[in-house]
Amino acid sequence: MDMKSKEPEWTKYITKDTIDDVILLDLIDKIGFEATKKLMIHYAGRPITIPKTLNTKYKHQYILDNYDGTKMSRIKLVSECDITESYIYKIVKKYKKKKAM
Repeated sequence: MDMKSKEPEWTKYITKDTIDDVILLDLIDKIGFEATKKLMIHYAGRPITIPKTLNTKYKHQYILDNYDGTKMSRIKLVSECDITESYIYKIVKKYKKKKAM
């Protein structure tokens, strides 16, 4: 059987109702049942770590694109990016300095 094209027969027993692990239930909420099921089947027993810093460059770009100098934009960015207002200033200052070089 080609594992890439068809899942093993036993996987039909994996349903939303049979999953009771809180992390898997959270994954179902975030990425959906089918994606979670694929992770369960193909990555069982493997540690998966997604570094917090992985998204840093994307957050920085988002901040640079959306910060307009107002208090409202800072409040929105603090909430969305889970950062502090002073960190926004650091990012803006850092990239302005790079741009000036």
